[in-house]
Amino acid sequence: MKFALSLLLILASFSSISAQGGSVLEGKVITPSGTQPTAPVRVKLTFNGRPIHETFTDLSGRFTFPGLRSGTYQLTAEGDGLTFETTAVAADIPAFGGSGQGFTQDIQLRPIIHKPNTGPGVVNAFNQNVPASAKQALDAGLKLAGEGKAPEAIENMRKAIQIFPEYFDAHLQLGNVFLKTDQLQDAIAELDKAREINPNDERAYQSFGLLLMKQRNYVVAVAVFAEAARLNPENPVNAVMRATALIHQAAGSEEDRSHLLSRAEIALSQASNLSENKLKPDMMTMALFYDLKGDPERAAAELESYMKKTPQLKNSAPLQSEIKRLRDKARAKP
Repeated sequence: MKFALSLLLILASFSSISAQGGSVLEGKVITPSGTQPTAPVRVKLTFNGRPIHETFTDLSGRFTFPGLRSGTYQLTAEGDGLTFETTAVAADIPAFGGSGQGFTQDIQLRPIIHKPNTGPGVVNAFNQNVPASAKQALDAGLKLAGEGKAPEAIENMRKAIQIFPEYFDAHLQLGNVFLKTDQLQDAIAELDKAREINPNDERAYQSFGLLLMKQRNYVVAVAVFAEAARLNPENPVNAVMRATALIHQAAGSEEDRSHLLSRAEIALSQASNLSENKLKPDMMTMALFYDLKGDPERAAAELESYMKKTPQLKNSAPLQSEIKRLRDKARAKP
């Protein structure tokens, strides 16, 4: 567990990314309502019609493409078939200024007309006749949440619930704001109400699982993510979340470690198959996974690969120190 905590501290220190020998293009995928997607979105980068890179957004909707030359690229966010269409935008990287620069281009997703806004990855047909004033209050709250204005967002979401007490999306999104701001008891109350209104929506279980991860209650988190996967077995993020919880559970349980890691491997394989090998837990979790499996060399390689892709990270010393520790451990193996 001490290793896991040190890796999380290292990850928190990396706030700036740039690429040596090329520029970095980064941005966010934003839903039609102005918020981050609730599931990873596939983003493709092309140049003159030729595929260059492909990735999935992280859980905050962000994507990064390092090592690019000057030119006009096309970014394409893949539609989910439920709420938003496949959306493409142009991204310019100018020739002046030399390499190693950072450029930002967000992708505002286009809504699918005549389809209910139930959220990415949701497969149940639940729908509500929401009063217009409640929807307006929630939309305002979502916009404020996206701008980082949590108190104002909470006020508007509560207004939406006051107008329409059984408003599933309002309870869910209010719970997510409370979760993001570490108001965990309030988050539990709202997420539980959302689940009571609509027990077949995977998003409520995803948020509950993330809350449990914050509390380091990995055992229950595993079960909750498994329920999300049962509701939508085609969403790779559910398998990724379950694998992440299993790996952290294994870190704190020497007795059941082998069994937990075997289950994590199955979940990792499911995530890989569902996302066409594009989606897996963050690099720190994968490094922890390989170290727990007794493969410190591969754990070091996970961290080193990240450093090679982003060689000008600020404050990279902790990561370099961790790589050295893992390599020393690998050399010490009989």
